[in-house]
Amino acid sequence: MEIELKYLIGENTEIDRIFNDDFIQSIRDDKDEEMIRMHAVYYDTEDDALAEHCIALRIRRENDYYIGTLKWDGTSENGMHRRQEVNIPLNEEDVPAVPKADIFQPCGEIYDEICRILKGRKLVPRVEMTFVRRQIRLDTGKSICVLSADQGEIRGGDREIPVRELEIELLTGSEKEIMAIGDRLSAGYDLKPEDRSKLERGFRLIR
Repeated sequence: MEIELKYLIGENTEIDRIFNDDFIQSIRDDKDEEMIRMHAVYYDTEDDALAEHCIALRIRRENDYYIGTLKWDGTSENGMHRRQEVNIPLNEEDVPAVPKADIFQPCGEIYDEICRILKGRKLVPRVEMTFVRRQIRLDTGKSICVLSADQGEIRGGDREIPVRELEIELLTGSEKEIMAIGDRLSAGYDLKPEDRSKLERGFRLIR
């Protein structure tokens, strides 16, 4: 399961200040900060059959690597997102212009569910995103999480919107730990809890 807090970052808030915050620096582990260029495409049928069943199918390039992702059974409240997720690494040759659901065959029951929904229909690109992710890992002593900031664009059809988002993703430990980090940061910076995923915001551009 993926568990993360999402915040929209205010226009006048400097991301450097968040990452250099004294509290964040005090719980940061010794791994290097990462900058990851991401290009993600979400696929569905033309009538969004997967979305109707609250399933997201994504192919994303992260620097020089490709990852296929399925997300389902998601909930969100006050910026806290919880959902089932599976990721599979892909080779570039495994990623055609329009992928088939078969690449997720190793994923078990959720793959079977997708096949039942698609009923042989083709996948088409629906929403596209390009952004740069800046991330560090945090260790509170009780939990490990990733703090990341995404800056870029979400595109749907011929429309696009900017994205400037902060995420705190729990890797191990308690949800209470990332909530405490989020509360502390939102008290000091212009951060607004965001219940909509990037994909939901993208769908609003084409509907």
